[in-house]
Amino acid sequence: MTLRRTLLTAAAATAMVPISACGFSDSSGGSSQTVAYSNPVASQPAQHVLNNAFEAAAHSLGWDAKIYDANLSPDTQVSNIQTMIQTQADAIAVWTLDAGAMGGVYAQAKEQSIPIIGVNSDDEGITTTVWWESFMCEAPDAPFKRAAQSVAKERPGAKVIVLGGPPAPSVQKNASCFTEAAEDAGLEIINRTDNVKDDSANALALTSDLLAKYPDVDFIWAYNDLTALGASSAVTAAGLKVSDGQSPGVIIHGTNGDADAIQAIREGRLTGTWDPNNVASGMSIIKAVQNIQEGNTDDLIIKSTFWDTSNIDNYVDSDKVTYDLDDLPLVAR
Repeated sequence: MTLRRTLLTAAAATAMVPISACGFSDSSGGSSQTVAYSNPVASQPAQHVLNNAFEAAAHSLGWDAKIYDANLSPDTQVSNIQTMIQTQADAIAVWTLDAGAMGGVYAQAKEQSIPIIGVNSDDEGITTTVWWESFMCEAPDAPFKRAAQSVAKERPGAKVIVLGGPPAPSVQKNASCFTEAAEDAGLEIINRTDNVKDDSANALALTSDLLAKYPDVDFIWAYNDLTALGASSAVTAAGLKVSDGQSPGVIIHGTNGDADAIQAIREGRLTGTWDPNNVASGMSIIKAVQNIQEGNTDDLIIKSTFWDTSNIDNYVDSDKVTYDLDDLPLVAR
């Protein structure tokens, strides 16, 4: 399978924010503010990059950035947001783990006129959302629709295992989004299993069991790169080959654009990954706060890039990616 996407970089040369930048003083002349982010699980490589970009963008404006790790616990996330409210954050960003648990704290934030920025979350009480394009299902050319259609063209009726993740609303929606796209493209979903532990070791064990039941699988779709890499290890251990998308073997897709996934593509251990552009995603939280202050609550959608052997030579490491807050790679709406 070949899915070509042009690498997007910001055109503006001023106010660029490198991913490694942090801790510098106000160069904007603006008033100091505090923006807090409830990270769903900070140990994920993609979230680490997003966190750094979020902090760098805030510091470029002379703002303070605070990050709280929910570590996949809805109770911890509720407690974190209560702390944000009590410490009088000017804005709160959150990747929701359990929408039902958040109603009370969102109401408290509203009472104190604190806007809530969702990250791939649009629960009741959220003011605006920063979306990864790969999480969007509705558009005819949505990323997962393109992926499913491309696999269907290469292997009509391909047998698919879907590896979902923890029961966070966005994660479950994402797996359902791909499943629907795959079925619409004529692919056969032979199993869906969730990697609720969210690590490669558990994904390896789950996939090993699944391969014993479904040795003729054509395509393994994984909700993130940690899961995809675990699946890849299981495929190799079973004596099977990972396909580059056009060659024989099991096609394996991940999401997040993690550095380990990029290396795995180069080494033939992973077919491809959807890179949500974590640098731009972290910066977009700060951009969303600016927009709210200007009376604009429109959602922001960050463009995604699919990396595979066709374009991997164009990949740029996240610590070398820079964008301008006023020229982020957004999907036009």
